[in-house]
Amino acid sequence: MPTYKPEECIYDKTYTCPVCQEVFKAKQIRKGRAKFVSNDDDLKPNYTPIQPDYYDVILCNHCGYAAISSKFETITLSQQEAVEKNITPQYVKQDYSDLYDVDTAIDRYNQALKNCDVKKSKIGEKSYIHLKLAWLYRDKNDISKEIEHLKIAYDGFNEAFTTEKLPICGLDENTLLYILAAIGIKIGYEEEGIRILSRLIVKKDLSSRFKEKISALKDKIKS
Repeated sequence: MPTYKPEECIYDKTYTCPVCQEVFKAKQIRKGRAKFVSNDDDLKPNYTPIQPDYYDVILCNHCGYAAISSKFETITLSQQEAVEKNITPQYVKQDYSDLYDVDTAIDRYNQALKNCDVKKSKIGEKSYIHLKLAWLYRDKNDISKEIEHLKIAYDGFNEAFTTEKLPICGLDENTLLYILAAIGIKIGYEEEGIRILSRLIVKKDLSSRFKEKISALKDKIKS
């Protein structure tokens, strides 16, 4: 696989804002140029030379509407009106560099979270953003902020699991259960995390690779 510089991994993608109808460009990752390195226990992906998660929020710099890429165009008329009333008047246009650092990514995810609150988005979407924010703070080595967002994500995903249709933001049942277990273990709910893993590993629809990941996490806890 060729080695790319970070600036060679991004390009401008054109969007039309579903709220204000302005046409704008947002940085996206070129397919195949970010090389996967590893996953953390809670499936946080790590890449080189650039982190795709930093670019997953699409933000209209005209009106302040922001959402994760899979949800950007999914907005109702009443939600559009809520954004126009509660987000746009307070929004201050941001000057972002071409390459997003972790602080830029945090700023954009927080803007998406503000929009979720205004739109009254489902708890699953909000929990997903909190999970991503926890991962970003992990990159900053800010443990207290990481744990704060992991706890919110944990509680929210637990609620969403019983109240929303799966998958949630691309997370199917098995993946969501695994993430819940891994988060639970990290924030101090070790017994609950182990219980989820024990329930998960006996499911018949798991791949052998997924079962190995579960076993490895259980062994890590025991050691």
